[in-house]
Amino acid sequence: MDYRSYVALIGIAFVFLLCTACDGPSTHMDTSFYYWKTVYKLDSAEAAGLRNVGAKSVFIRVMDVDNQGPQGEAIPVSAITFAEPVPDSLAVVPVVYIVNHVLKGLSHGQLDTLASNMCRFVAGKIKQAGKRGFDELQVDCDWTTTTRDNYFTLLEAIRTQLGDSVRLTSTLRLHQVRNLRSSGVPPADRVLLMCYNMGNLRQPGEHNSILDLHEMKTYLTDFLQEYPLPVDIALPLFSWSVVFRNGEYAGISKRLNPATLSDTVVFAREEQSSLYRLKMALPGAGLRQGDVIRREETHWKDLAAAADFLAKHKRKEKFTLLFYHLDNQVLKVFSDEQLQEIMHRF
Repeated sequence: MDYRSYVALIGIAFVFLLCTACDGPSTHMDTSFYYWKTVYKLDSAEAAGLRNVGAKSVFIRVMDVDNQGPQGEAIPVSAITFAEPVPDSLAVVPVVYIVNHVLKGLSHGQLDTLASNMCRFVAGKIKQAGKRGFDELQVDCDWTTTTRDNYFTLLEAIRTQLGDSVRLTSTLRLHQVRNLRSSGVPPADRVLLMCYNMGNLRQPGEHNSILDLHEMKTYLTDFLQEYPLPVDIALPLFSWSVVFRNGEYAGISKRLNPATLSDTVVFAREEQSSLYRLKMALPGAGLRQGDVIRREETHWKDLAAAADFLAKHKRKEKFTLLFYHLDNQVLKVFSDEQLQEIMHRF
């Protein structure tokens, strides 16, 4: 080979490597958001967030299923309303959250009926979204050993209702990866690993129940690569204020402005901690004097470390990365560049 041919060959190789690098995560990963509100209406920031990650679809929670019917039967709860159609450029992946206790004590016939009702309700919501159909349905349930068999039977019934043209996905918690024998493997095409809400939310004291890297490593290090189904991944972007009253968990405050926590007239902060004690009542936020607020946040450094860990321990296969969740306030915390950085860590 003469010198000119050699130089040309090196140049071609360089261009190939450069183009490969420019492809970024899109060659092996789809990226999108969960939409977890009761009214679908995107503002400009949320629409831009979807564009920024190159989303081809959006995962929309269409309803919860809980035993709140007149006779205690399972019915749709907090169902979504579409104030505007989903853009033609986006497919919709409907997500149904099933409260675990719904599954207790149901016969096979009742599970078949539940599956039929769910599929019919989802189809109606998809039409309201302005779509002709959907290619994937995701079922979200933190099943236990006592509800596992009924949950799996329900998934099989949903599969029968949907046919093979629709992909069926089940969410997966960390403990269900490690405790494979007792948790079982859902009869689904894929699973979506929820890498958040992994600590004990109800336990008093200073810790972060949203994203705990130690918990993630404990439950996934030796187990994630061996999971028998393809695994998609969801990462958190949210923060919240957890309320404790008289030493007991009292809920998550949705009406407390986080900026108020820095007001030393209203709150006394335990030094260098995430715990804030109310000096006075805040009726507008449903809080009483003496309540303790634990402010839990998703920090960039933890999110980046979680992405690095997951990229190292997941199987090398195409997957979907979801951010929870699509909201203009959440998007103010994480810049477009930071979300792109998370994507590229995979």
